[in-house]
Amino acid sequence: MKKRADIAVYDADYVLQLVVEIKKQPDADTQWATQMRCNLLRYEVTPNAPYFLLALSDNFYLWKNSNSVGDKALPDYIINANGVLSPYFDQSCWSLNEISQYSFEILVNNWINTLVDSELNNEKMDKELAWLFDSGLYETIKHGSVRIDEI
Repeated sequence: MKKRADIAVYDADYVLQLVVEIKKQPDADTQWATQMRCNLLRYEVTPNAPYFLLALSDNFYLWKNSNSVGDKALPDYIINANGVLSPYFDQSCWSLNEISQYSFEILVNNWINTLVDSELNNEKMDKELAWLFDSGLYETIKHGSVRIDEI
């Protein structure tokens, strides 16, 4: 069985660094997110990577260097999804809660692609995105590439 991810992000040397799973799951808590990640790893649905991001409609959950099967480690970072994605809604009449699963996937994909192709500066970074630098994720994936679905 092929492993899959909603989004797979590779570094500049085309080494898998980040796996992103996207679920429009309102009101999910940290325990739900942790169990979801554990199940994806246990049943080998998703590949192992140094970073794993579970993008939910309320929060993003990021794990760093914790990808062993059956690992029920809590996420290293919990990020408000609205804070990250709000620039995409600034000129829209829609909100994060009003869009479909498919639209949410497109939105997260656009954000990841923008992130990979951008030249961000930690000193001028919005406080909402400090976790990208604190975790080392931005430096790992900048100038990399993004693939959707099968790995």
